[in-house]
Amino acid sequence: MNRYIALAAFLLSCSQLASQIFMPVLPDITQDLSLTEGASQAIIISFFLSLGAAQLVAGPLCDKFGSRPIFIGGQIILILGTLLCALSPDAKVFLIGRILQGIGSASPVLVSRAILYSTFNGNKLNSSMGNLAISASVVALVTPLFAGTLAEMFSWQGMSYALIAYYCFVMVFGLALFPAQKSTNMSLRPSALIKQYQDILMSRYFISMAIIKWVPTFLYLTIQLYFPFLLRNQFSFTTEQIGQAMTVCMGGLLIGSSLAKLMQKHTSHLKVVAYLWPALPLSALTFLLLHDSVHAVILAYSAILFIFGGYFPSYMYYVGHFHKSRSSSANALVGATELLIFSVVAWLANQFLISGPDSISFIIVLTALIIVFAVKHLSQAHKEDDHTQGEHNAIRDRKTNNQAIK
Repeated sequence: MNRYIALAAFLLSCSQLASQIFMPVLPDITQDLSLTEGASQAIIISFFLSLGAAQLVAGPLCDKFGSRPIFIGGQIILILGTLLCALSPDAKVFLIGRILQGIGSASPVLVSRAILYSTFNGNKLNSSMGNLAISASVVALVTPLFAGTLAEMFSWQGMSYALIAYYCFVMVFGLALFPAQKSTNMSLRPSALIKQYQDILMSRYFISMAIIKWVPTFLYLTIQLYFPFLLRNQFSFTTEQIGQAMTVCMGGLLIGSSLAKLMQKHTSHLKVVAYLWPALPLSALTFLLLHDSVHAVILAYSAILFIFGGYFPSYMYYVGHFHKSRSSSANALVGATELLIFSVVAWLANQFLISGPDSISFIIVLTALIIVFAVKHLSQAHKEDDHTQGEHNAIRDRKTNNQAIK
């Protein structure tokens, strides 16, 4: 594997671990810190809120100064936040730690992608994005099992110390390999940043492109908050069993990202999105009709994560296609929107809407329909690209013919 792809994979794994590693032990944290189920979910959501807000700042900083200084600052904050979580005697300290983790995680999320955009082009960029998606899927696959096993052996606090050691390793690895980058003259004045984000938001295909990322993330957040308690309350799973079950579910990520990488060699990114889409209604039907079977419920959630992994490379392609020169800012806007808005919606859905697997089924169907409209809109971009390419080819042919006549 190319060293820059490896660096991007390590960076993205830092944010993944921070966001996912506490999910399997959520019932244990609830018990140890004397929290209600809703309060423990709110603390988990605090991570996503702070991550979303921090991306709005980290994205322009990355475009302005390059990736290296943003990586260093983010990694230090991430380590401090994880240390607070490990030492937390009560819910308030744990909450502060999760907020710091969210702020620190904005850096590796954006920098991992910025490195690939600045290093590769064309088919090599597509391939590198596919490799990043697969590596992210592998991390997601092993994290629940890793968390459940360590928590059973050393408690969730001891698990946090292992996480700190990994973050320190990635920091040393990153300092050794970071590519040289130049700063730009982009303005960081609040008014200029607001104008830039407004321009990106109002660009013709931004919403449709973002939906490919927003919908899987929203479904992931919504079900991920509900799933550990479903396994504990309905099927009497232990913490280690919850970790094992979620590891199986995360296998959907790996299958989806691997299949998408294979498919993009033979078809367009838009067709990849369309061909994988039936997994959503199939998941909804499984939650609706077979929710009494733990194997069926695990399979249904795996299908959602299959979509998450399969759609990620297509989303990354469209960011580079539509916003090449300001990819970090575009990624930041997508990430901030999905986390600041959809994480809250996911928590509210768990509090007031979700009463069982049938409620999950309804949410999946609704979001699947939204993806259909996004795909139809993005298809217009492909038609425009084909038309533009045809004009360029015609101009080139005329020049060739004129030169031949001369």
